[in-house]
Amino acid sequence: MAFAAARTMLETGLGVLTSHRALRAFPVRSAVTGAAVMGALSLLIGTEVAEGSDTTSLLLFGAGYLLMMIVTTFGNAGLIAQTDIVLRGGYPSASAGRRAALARWHAILPWALVAATILPVLRLIEHDFRDLRAMRRGRTGTAWADAADLALPKIVLEHRNPPGALRDSRAALERGWGADVTGSARFGVVGYTLVLGGGTLSLLVAAALGALAEARLGLPYGTAVGLWLGLTVFTTALIFVSAATAVYQAALYRYSVDGYTPPAFAADLTRSFQP
Repeated sequence: MAFAAARTMLETGLGVLTSHRALRAFPVRSAVTGAAVMGALSLLIGTEVAEGSDTTSLLLFGAGYLLMMIVTTFGNAGLIAQTDIVLRGGYPSASAGRRAALARWHAILPWALVAATILPVLRLIEHDFRDLRAMRRGRTGTAWADAADLALPKIVLEHRNPPGALRDSRAALERGWGADVTGSARFGVVGYTLVLGGGTLSLLVAAALGALAEARLGLPYGTAVGLWLGLTVFTTALIFVSAATAVYQAALYRYSVDGYTPPAFAADLTRSFQP
């Protein structure tokens, strides 16, 4: 059931995303920026590995991850601002979305850092570890990981700060779906495994092909180029999945405010969260 809900989320989100050129511009811009970041990162990591500095390589990888989360979160913030206009029957503008995101940079930046570091751990604890989930039985109240689904829309559309947005999101979910809801539209451990497995496989294959080209054809920096291609393909896929999720979050926000499914959104949002 969770897999079916997640597939519906992605399919519907991608459908709305691809139906407007202005909306597509946000993940495309993030993907281009990501490709540039990954290119620089691949060259630096390749140089450090050649010099035998594994610690520095890990630090560079961590810095690249944080930078990509910041870029993606700002792109999704602008996307949410314009998706909300589409869901209310208006016409989106990429430039207006970028201005809306930049105007909220002081709130979006800390939220991006939280989403990159704290939120994945919180999501694992509250949803994916069965023994820890059993410890939650008897408690009432919405899981904070679920509340995070509405936080970015509230930061952008209601000009909330991250703590206030999280508290308001929790209250909005309980009003719209009832207390102690569990998000059905998420991948769980299987999803994390697929993401990590797919990313690792793409990196290994691309790096191996690059190293082979460097050894057989004398291609300079072949391993770094292969690593860059693997990282770019992987991050681009993640950026578009994240953008589809942001569209879905905008629809959830609009449903929580208006109480009905936006006409432009095909999914039944009343089933997005289950008791």
